[in-house]
Amino acid sequence: MEKKFSEQFSSLHELFKAYRKSERCLAAFNVNDNYDLKAVVEAANEMNTHVMVMTYPPVADLITPQVFAKMVEGVRLNAHNKVFLHLDHSTSVDQCKAAIDAGYDSVMIDGSQQPLEENIKMTKEVVEYAKSANVVVEAEIGKILGRGVEVKSDDDFLASVADVTQLYEEANPDIVAVGIGTAHGFTPQEPKIHFGRLGEIADAIPAPLVLHGGTGIPDQDIQKSISMGMSKINIGTIVHTTYMQEALKRMNEAGKNAYPPFIMNEVVPLIKEVVVDRLKAVNFQDELVV
Repeated sequence: MEKKFSEQFSSLHELFKAYRKSERCLAAFNVNDNYDLKAVVEAANEMNTHVMVMTYPPVADLITPQVFAKMVEGVRLNAHNKVFLHLDHSTSVDQCKAAIDAGYDSVMIDGSQQPLEENIKMTKEVVEYAKSANVVVEAEIGKILGRGVEVKSDDDFLASVADVTQLYEEANPDIVAVGIGTAHGFTPQEPKIHFGRLGEIADAIPAPLVLHGGTGIPDQDIQKSISMGMSKINIGTIVHTTYMQEALKRMNEAGKNAYPPFIMNEVVPLIKEVVVDRLKAVNFQDELVV
């Protein structure tokens, strides 16, 4: 049966609940400015799907949550479906609060590098603050590899079922990112997803789960993860790498005549192309499930 990704919901909370039940997934893309934001929205229009755009903390710090929220408000005028705005991987409770105040639809408080008790405390504080604004809160348990995260064994990065359950029951986040073997960025080896652990976690809590490190995950593994409870997938590296490499190439060719609108007029369609490719992998390839 074909899955629809333009269905209307009363809130992002309801979308995630429905997606968990129906084995659907919201693709979320890290963006950095108006150019890759434009590319993501155009790609979502082409694929007739809702989409989430995310700001990584350095982006939110540089541009400010207020300005980025206004940028998203602007591109929504040309969007065919919903464009949700999310703060990704923030380790700061205050930054999450600032994003909520600025109008973000969703925030992630990442206490995964802290002891479980501190993670629960941080998550609980953000959840309480987000309630009145009806903002979705994402928590994380376990470790997502890459970006300097060091691990010594599987037990050091795989999310413990008991810890996931305790975090969910005590802090009550809306969605939960879990460490199951994925990695941020390009990695020398293909990420090895521990589906056994994912299955145990999905059985333990009803919350929609989040898959991080979406750039390097094989399409078949993405689809299998969705069938097991992953309702949001984060994709970033392929977007900013395409942006930087293609822009640099054209700037070098143009030399002193490089002019942003001319350069980016050529780069935006290339970013859109990779976003369309990832949207297809997430939303429209059920035949890949194994």
